[in-house]
Amino acid sequence: MTLLVGLTGVALTAAAPASASAEPDGGVVLIGVPGLRWGDVEPASTPVLWHAADRGGIANIAVRGVEPRSCAAGGWLTISAGARAEPPHGGCGRPPRPRRDGAGAVVPGHPDLRAHNAATTYAAQVGLLGDAVHRAGGCTTAVGRGGALAVADSSGRVDHYRDDVGDMRAHDWKRCALTAVDIDDLTHGTGGRAAEPAGAAGAAASRTAALSRADRRVGEVLARVQENATVLIVGVADVGRPGLRVTMHLGPSTAPGYLSVPSTRRTGLLTLTDVTPTVLRLAGAPVPARLTGASWTHRAPRPEERAAAIERLRERDLAARVARSMVAPFNIVLVGGQLLAYGLAALAWRRCRAERRGLVLTATRYVALAAAAAPAATYLANLVPWWRAGHPAAGLAAAVAVADVAVVAVALAGPWRRRPFGPVTGVAAVTALTLAADVIAGSPLQADSLNGNFSLVAGRFYGFGNLTFALFATASLVCAAGLAGPVAAAGHRHRAAALALLIGGAAVVVDGWPGWGSDFGGVLALTPGVVLLALWAAGRRVSARPVLLAGGAGALLVGGLAYLDSLRPADSRSHLGDFWKRMLDGGAGPILERKVDSMLNSLGNVWLTLPATLALVLLMAFLLRRDGVLGPVFRRTPALRVALLAVLVTTAVGFAVNDSGIAIPALAALFAAPLTVTTALAVRSADGIGAPGVPEP
Repeated sequence: MTLLVGLTGVALTAAAPASASAEPDGGVVLIGVPGLRWGDVEPASTPVLWHAADRGGIANIAVRGVEPRSCAAGGWLTISAGARAEPPHGGCGRPPRPRRDGAGAVVPGHPDLRAHNAATTYAAQVGLLGDAVHRAGGCTTAVGRGGALAVADSSGRVDHYRDDVGDMRAHDWKRCALTAVDIDDLTHGTGGRAAEPAGAAGAAASRTAALSRADRRVGEVLARVQENATVLIVGVADVGRPGLRVTMHLGPSTAPGYLSVPSTRRTGLLTLTDVTPTVLRLAGAPVPARLTGASWTHRAPRPEERAAAIERLRERDLAARVARSMVAPFNIVLVGGQLLAYGLAALAWRRCRAERRGLVLTATRYVALAAAAAPAATYLANLVPWWRAGHPAAGLAAAVAVADVAVVAVALAGPWRRRPFGPVTGVAAVTALTLAADVIAGSPLQADSLNGNFSLVAGRFYGFGNLTFALFATASLVCAAGLAGPVAAAGHRHRAAALALLIGGAAVVVDGWPGWGSDFGGVLALTPGVVLLALWAAGRRVSARPVLLAGGAGALLVGGLAYLDSLRPADSRSHLGDFWKRMLDGGAGPILERKVDSMLNSLGNVWLTLPATLALVLLMAFLLRRDGVLGPVFRRTPALRVALLAVLVTTAVGFAVNDSGIAIPALAALFAAPLTVTTALAVRSADGIGAPGVPEP
């Protein structure tokens, strides 16, 4: 325990990495090009942007707003507020035309924009950016409708306004600390979408022409700004399907490199809410503590040449889009394939001859084991660059299939395969170890995996997301029960309890450690399950009181970790430390409200709620009836029953304290159900059921 406390102190008080030096004071020019992605940046069609990419820092940016597909108005409003914002009534038309007022302008309907976004669960404060610049003694200039939305203060006023880049004079670029320019060529048309002629060829030609115009206008800005100005080029919104967009950071002191930000901990990936604190820092204005984003820095020099660096960012965008689009097909195939396989197996059992029934049992057991290994395979698939395949979706499917076979091979390779619960324990161990190693390494396998952290969702980029937690917790509990079970059966109860606590405690630490899992709700949910396992392994009676006490201990543990994490510098804190700070500042209310709202809304997803509810009802029925369908299985493998009980407790708490809600027990059931089927079939095979002359139980 002393060693653990010591390590905690060293890790949590480690100094933060040095940030990039401040830019020279020549003003900040923010150029927004809604819809711009790295796939658009080519030497022939967009020469200005192509050459600009070799002058400074570059990155992808996740522009997800309140809705999955962001629009230009929502993107500019998000920059204004430093939090996810949107136009009222979900409107996605062009930003309103500012009303001229002297040298400046006023955004029409600005009070409605502020009131609407202040009332959302994100409590976005539209006008925050403009107010912060004014409080620092600076002024704002806007070019175009979107620029005015971004830099207008809380009254809706912009100090200086021009409709187009061509209207700006030389002295206009020197007036203010912050200038925002809207290059909206890609978003002309109704609803913020590019106007597209009929047919794919016409649409491609239209977009190529729009890109050419946007590139020329960016070139005009770069030719006119001051030499010592800092220029940020940001693709502030989606046009068409969601995707990662372009970000460039150009300045006199910047060198070619990737941009990095603490909010994502992924080199070359930013979020739209990071733009606001970055602009304020560069403009010399204080950054409000309530902002959810963080100021980005450079990680220079990059190892690749410009073309290779841009190609890497394109690949990450492609991987993000393909992985997100494959989630539903994967889960449909996984669940539907199991139901079909089990149905065919039942039919074959009834119709085939007695001597062939053993083969049916074996084949069905392998199918169930492969289904249980599939979630882990979705993460292991990211060990290979499947996105470089000629057909990335097929490449992803092939990578998952190969990884699945590898996990099953490990589960069936060792001496543990001879015990009914052995292969199941093997799959659980591989799953838990894979996820633990990944999160300790910075979550590279979770990045845009089929059950991981999706860049396009922009919810979590490191640590354990809710779905990954559900899988990790279930696998850890099953593994702990599977390893402690034989020790307890041999009469070594104290050793079994120690083993269960060791594995379960390690899982809690990995899940809650700020530099690893950084999962507040996960510690609350997993701790009672671990204590339940330890009580069973020790031969103690399992009751509600110690489990509830364990939940309280989990709350104290995660609270202590959050407090220690909050003592670190802001650019090295995790979600835990940020949440603790917000509780002290009184800003945790909107976060909790948003999470509760999201959790309750998850119940409206019929495709998750119905299967999860059915699985939980069946699980309760099986666990409470020792003489039920699974009675013989539980008597042969008591570790299975206690593992399922622990999973049930953990997922029930996880449902209540995490914003993914019903998705947590749904994913746990997706893993636990085939493990249970595998064990049940292994018990039947071990008892010789299905062999000639052996009666049914």
